[in-house]
Amino acid sequence: MLEFMNERLDDAELRELLAYAVFPDDEVLDNVLEQYRNDPQQRLYKYVEDGAAIGVIGCAADQEMEEALRIRHLAIAPEERGLGYGRGIILLLLEQEKPAILMAETDAEGVEFYRNIGFSVMSTELDEGNSDSYMCIFHADDEEEA
Repeated sequence: MLEFMNERLDDAELRELLAYAVFPDDEVLDNVLEQYRNDPQQRLYKYVEDGAAIGVIGCAADQEMEEALRIRHLAIAPEERGLGYGRGIILLLLEQEKPAILMAETDAEGVEFYRNIGFSVMSTELDEGNSDSYMCIFHADDEEEA
C-alpha cells in the first residue's frame, strides 16, 4: 500500500528509505524533505507491506509537460531489492496519480530497470558532455490501449 507522507516527513522509516535515493548526507536529505514539505506539486509516498516499510517514491508534476509526472526519488530497502517492489511501486503510482506520461531521470545503472518495465530510454547530456544521464518515459495511454 502506498501511504502519502507529505504531512509525516519526520517518519524515521521514510527518512531512512529516502536516504538511499539521495546523496547520503543529512543536509541534502533535509533539503529534499523540505522540498516535499513546502511544494504542494511534490508528493512523497512510502510503500508498506505487512506493516514493513519496503520502499519510497517521490514525484512531481513536470514543469514543461502538463500531463506528465516526473519520478524524483525511488528507493527500495536493500534487503528487498530484486523482488519486484520497484516495478510494483511504479504501477501503484500510475494507478493512484493517473498521469498520461511518467518520466524518470536515471544513470546507467538504472536504465535496464526502467527499460524492463516498459519505459523508453534516451541518453541526455546535462553536465557538459556527461552522457551518463538518461531520461526514461512511460506513456500510460499506450498501456491502456494495449
